[in-house]
Amino acid sequence: MREDGRRVWITGLGLITPVGTGLDAFWAGLRRGRSPVKRIDRFDPQPFRSQVAAQVDDFDPLEHMDARTARQLDRFSQFALVAGRMAVEDAGLRMGTPGAPRADRVGVYIGSALGGIAYAEDQHERYMERGIRSVAPNLALAVFGGAAPANLGIALGLHGPILSNANSCAAGAVALGEAFHLIRGGRADAALAGGVEVPLSPLAFGAFDIIRALSSGHNETPATAARPFDAERDGFVMGEAAALLVLEEASAAERRGATPYAELRGFAATSDAHHMVQPRPDGRQAARAARLAMADGKMRARDVDYVNAHASSTPLGDLVEAAAIRMALGQRGAVVPVAGTKAYYGHPLGASGAIEAAICALAIARGWAPGTVNLEHAEPEAKEHLPGLCADPVEGLFRGALSTSFGFGGLNAALTFSAPR
Repeated sequence: MREDGRRVWITGLGLITPVGTGLDAFWAGLRRGRSPVKRIDRFDPQPFRSQVAAQVDDFDPLEHMDARTARQLDRFSQFALVAGRMAVEDAGLRMGTPGAPRADRVGVYIGSALGGIAYAEDQHERYMERGIRSVAPNLALAVFGGAAPANLGIALGLHGPILSNANSCAAGAVALGEAFHLIRGGRADAALAGGVEVPLSPLAFGAFDIIRALSSGHNETPATAARPFDAERDGFVMGEAAALLVLEEASAAERRGATPYAELRGFAATSDAHHMVQPRPDGRQAARAARLAMADGKMRARDVDYVNAHASSTPLGDLVEAAAIRMALGQRGAVVPVAGTKAYYGHPLGASGAIEAAICALAIARGWAPGTVNLEHAEPEAKEHLPGLCADPVEGLFRGALSTSFGFGGLNAALTFSAPR
């Protein structure tokens, strides 16, 4: 088979999110339709304008690994290791068994905006209080963005390429897209790809609070703080999460009897080249990313039955994105269901695009897609661009889906999906 004809299936999902840890719990959380956002209890949020976040409260590393391994890894790498193992198990992969891809043909691609910054902050406090001898000896091996994919590759004995990227809130989508192109291009047969983010520490949280990027008007009603496309949105809600997907070359996966959720069809990334925080007002480069992703997967706007938007609940970002989606889809944008799902898990920065890719894959596989929690009064301008903005879940046959992700610096990424061919 020609390399440009290689198809890529999504065969496994590993999820650690505020709405549920593990695929079954995550799906049940989506079906419940309630936001888990609450007042922060990891640290005292009183000094900050925003005092809410989406925490993962049901993760105990000792339920997933021995005590020695848990001590050696910070939360960033723990999340990666556990989500990766979940995804591999869900895919039914048994490395070294007949039909499984060779270990030297499996890559690990993980995106994260901040990597191990929370652990570094904790260790810095120890240093200031008690000196250098109090600092954990694994600090140098934990804080860099490549630590998570490296630890996962070591744990699973994978010898393919290991890659990390820090493309802000587009990092998870970029990791998936790069892994997709790696497999489609014939340079690997499978990959674990997605995003991991554990940013809930005072300094990291405060940095976003200082620039007024976070929601601060719903501290008394935390579950209403994340409200994509809603007229009362006032900033994003920071979250933590991990989402790793198993990507496999389709014919090999089919031979081993894998059951795919969906096919990953296309990926593209563009740059606004405009501003570090504000999106380009005309949305043209965001729209271009979506159009290029559709073209990369040989899909047309009419093939898209569901759009999972980045929709971080920022006043300007949601408006620009609505215009960009309509620009990319044309008349199809007037009827296709569009949802922003971050009320379910907050905005876990680099992990968000990978979570949303998993949602698109599940929608195609199961015929049900979540709507937009807290969309009570849609922003009129957004609704004008996208009449299909949906508050309620959508049921039906989804032939194809589009997911958009955007990051600080004007980094745009888009992924397209379809039913397996």
